[in-house]
Amino acid sequence: MIIEWHTHVYPPEEAAADSRAWEGKNLGPAWDGRCPMTIDNVMDAHRRSGVALSVISNAAHYIRYKSDADELKAVQRWSDYAAELQAKHAGEVLGFATILPAAGPAMVKEAERAIRQLGLRGFFIHSNHKGIYPDNDAARPFWELAEDLDVPVFIHPPHAGIGEEFVGEYRLASSIGRPADLCLAISRLIVRGILEDFPRLKLVGSHGGGGICEVIGRMNYAYELQDEAYFLGSYAPMKIKHEPGYYLKKMYFDSVTYHLPAARMVLDTVGPDHFIYGSDAPPLTVLKPRAIQMVKEMHLPQDQEEKVFWRNAAKLLKLSEAELAKLHAKQSEPA
Repeated sequence: MIIEWHTHVYPPEEAAADSRAWEGKNLGPAWDGRCPMTIDNVMDAHRRSGVALSVISNAAHYIRYKSDADELKAVQRWSDYAAELQAKHAGEVLGFATILPAAGPAMVKEAERAIRQLGLRGFFIHSNHKGIYPDNDAARPFWELAEDLDVPVFIHPPHAGIGEEFVGEYRLASSIGRPADLCLAISRLIVRGILEDFPRLKLVGSHGGGGICEVIGRMNYAYELQDEAYFLGSYAPMKIKHEPGYYLKKMYFDSVTYHLPAARMVLDTVGPDHFIYGSDAPPLTVLKPRAIQMVKEMHLPQDQEEKVFWRNAAKLLKLSEAELAKLHAKQSEPA
C-alpha cells in the first residue's frame, strides 16, 4: 500500500491565474493557462500509480504576491476548498491547511478552525514568507497550537527564497534555491529552540530536508566546539540543550530527492521510522512512478519499506483501524 505525502493542488481560481505582481515586479510561476496543480490531475496520477491515499497540500506560491490584507482570505479560501475535496474524495484524499505561522492571531485562529471545525489533518507552511522564517518569535503561538492539536506540520519552500536574485535562470530557483531555503529554515528552527521548546511537534521536512542531512555534522561541531570555534561567530543566546543532530532526528522527512544516494542519506540520518514516501507530483505528474520506483530500489526490508510507503504517514495522520482497513480492502480490489 502507498500513501502519497507530497502532492499539490491550487484552488481553481488560482490555477487559472498567471503571473503575479509583487513590489512592482511580475514574477512567476506563469502557468499559461496550464497549471498542473488541479484535483483532477492529482486523482488521475493517484489512480494510475496505485496510490491508496493522497495527502493534498497547497504550495500557494501565489500567496507571496498578495497584500498582507488579502493573505488571510487566501488561506481561508484554501482551507474551505481542501475540506470540500476531502469530503468529495473521502477515503482517497486528506487535506492540509496552508498557514503563515508568523502572521498574527487571526492566522492562528484560522489554523485552529481548519483542524477543529473543517477536519483537515495537518498544516503546510513555507520555509519563509516574505523574508520571515518560521522560527520568528511571532510564530510561537502557532507552534504552541500545532503541538496542542498534535497534527503534523509539513514545511516546504516558497516560490523563491534565499539567494533568489541568483537563481532566475536554468530553473535554479526550483532545483537549488528552494532546497537551500528549506535547509536554512530547518537549521534555524533547530538552533533557535523551536524543537526544544515544543518537543512534541511533528515536523515533516519536504524534499528530504533540502540537504540538512548532509550538513548536520557541521552544525553539530559548531555547537560542540564553543570556545575553540570562537572565530566562527557567536552562538548566543544558547537556546538548545543538545547538539543539533538530536533535534533533527526528532523530525520526519519525505523522500522527494530523486537521487537514490541522497534518499539513503536521509534514511541513514533519521532512520526508517522518520522517512516518508512522497513524489511532489503534481505539479510534475510524470515523476510519480519514478518516485515510487526509487523507494523500491532502496531494497529495504519489507517492514521498513512498509513504514516508508504508508505506516509512518498513517501514524502521523492518526488513521484509525477502520480507515486503514478500508484502504487495504480497496487496494485488494481488482483493477
